[in-house]
Amino acid sequence: MRPQRGRQKIFDAAMDLFESQGYFATTVEQITTEAGVSKGLVYNYFSSKEQLLVALLEHATAKMASVAEPRSTDESLEASVVSLVDRFFDFLQTHRRFLKLQLTLMLMPELREIVAGPQHERAELLLSVTRATFERARLPHPKRKARVLLALLDGVALHYLCVYDPYPLGAMRAHVVRSALGICETTPAHNG
Repeated sequence: MRPQRGRQKIFDAAMDLFESQGYFATTVEQITTEAGVSKGLVYNYFSSKEQLLVALLEHATAKMASVAEPRSTDESLEASVVSLVDRFFDFLQTHRRFLKLQLTLMLMPELREIVAGPQHERAELLLSVTRATFERARLPHPKRKARVLLALLDGVALHYLCVYDPYPLGAMRAHVVRSALGICETTPAHNG
């Protein structure tokens, strides 16, 4: 078995079991059985179940880099924002199970510290790339605008992952794009 394939089988099995019965109720033996690999292979990659969880979180963080990665520095601001929203929505759909699991883990006091590092890393990555995009466009207050845009995306993610089932993610895309482009406007809004 190729090394990456064995590691992915372990990740998939751990995800299934953590999701279905919880992190604390899952044993390494159950993961090996579910993955169809030896216990030795699991311990070859990970020194403990906690290290497996950390690696799973880091794996997702690496995948999130594709969302944050700008397509081109020559791209217009509008195209960059639309592309970010599209990649974010795609990531939500593709990694829904993992993101739901991560939210569950974040609510467990015993695991909050383990989950917080990779979560913070992903948030900082998205913030720095979005801020840089706004700086290139010479928007005023680029970091503040980046935070507002990311808060909008996080709100959509929370509703999609936890609050509403089913959630009209596809129908929301155009509204989110319009709101995101509104955040990028350089003139202040006037009330009446």
